[in-house]
Amino acid sequence: MTRHLSRFAFLMALAHFTLEVCSSNFLPVVYPRLIETLGLSYGQIGLIALVGSLTGALIQPLFGFLSDRWGPTRLATLSIVWLGGLMGLVGFVNSYPLLLVLVGLAMLGSAAFHPAGAVLASMTSDKGRGAALSIFSVAGNLGSAVSPLLVAVGLSWLGVKGTVVIIPVALLVGLLLYQQLASQTDWVNDHLQTHRAQQATQARGLETSLILGLALVTLMVMARSWFQMALITYLPEWIHSQGQSLAFGGQVLSIMLVATGVGSFIGGPLSDRIGRWQIAVLSLTLLSLAQWAFLNSAIYWQVGLVAVMGLLIGATFPVTIAMAQETWPRGVGLASALVMGLGWAPGGLGAWVTGFIADQASLAIGLQTLILPPLLGVVAVAAFALVQRRSFNPSPA
Repeated sequence: MTRHLSRFAFLMALAHFTLEVCSSNFLPVVYPRLIETLGLSYGQIGLIALVGSLTGALIQPLFGFLSDRWGPTRLATLSIVWLGGLMGLVGFVNSYPLLLVLVGLAMLGSAAFHPAGAVLASMTSDKGRGAALSIFSVAGNLGSAVSPLLVAVGLSWLGVKGTVVIIPVALLVGLLLYQQLASQTDWVNDHLQTHRAQQATQARGLETSLILGLALVTLMVMARSWFQMALITYLPEWIHSQGQSLAFGGQVLSIMLVATGVGSFIGGPLSDRIGRWQIAVLSLTLLSLAQWAFLNSAIYWQVGLVAVMGLLIGATFPVTIAMAQETWPRGVGLASALVMGLGWAPGGLGAWVTGFIADQASLAIGLQTLILPPLLGVVAVAAFALVQRRSFNPSPA
């Protein structure tokens, strides 16, 4: 698998791992403390997730455009330092409005990194694009899994101010990236410009179909992110409501995130061999079934099903990025930003809606609504496959 990969794939894997360690992934572990200290409701927790998600998502296409125009190396480096520095201060905030502002500002770093990191990671041969993006994705997923564990250690040492432990991590990796990428900036920009020109020539005359295909991929990611963000946000509290400890809830969340990383590692190479949309349809269909089984099982079965859902979610990560980049080759940064940014926008909204339903009825009913988003994603992918087939294999006149 590594034969077709460049060193950028592995360097960006480290960067993505660090970014997700420092990102909002640890907040579900901090929420119980914030409920005690700030008196937050489920709805307010959902709003925090919504603000962070929208900031990191809606602005991401702008950073994708800037990455295509100015080059991705500086954005990839500075974004990690920005995000880690601000998120490390979450435990020092003593008011809910200030917490919302801090999380919103911090997630600008996530918005800046993802399109730039995905572009650098995919600077390899076309035969290895799926594998390269799998390494990029799995590193981010593993960072998401480590994040709550690292911050939990910090909380045990320093109380709620233990979030500060992520700041030195961000600074060290940011310095390493600067050392490795500073001398490569001009070469990277020239390489990307040449590649864009070649791919855009091949896709000439198919603009309408390509735009529709990119929109359908983005819609599929929106459906997946709705499911994923809502489940992650309330999973520790759901496990706690089943009579288990908060510590066990954090462990179950980490199991899901580790499984998501494993799924990301598998999904890309499989899509290189089997096909992108085929992997996406299979994963999303099984995800909806697994969620139904999760809500109707005993606690020990729920842990296993959480791992299965993590695998299925993760398998779609590199696949959707590759689908977007291949569908819109003239601007791979913008295409990556749409699926990783705009596609994530409904994630926070889904968490807020689930929290609102939980406040009005019960958390169980809120989680039951998550059976539907993956099925919407299946419809979007099926439509994408149809558009692609008609565009590149037109019927004879």
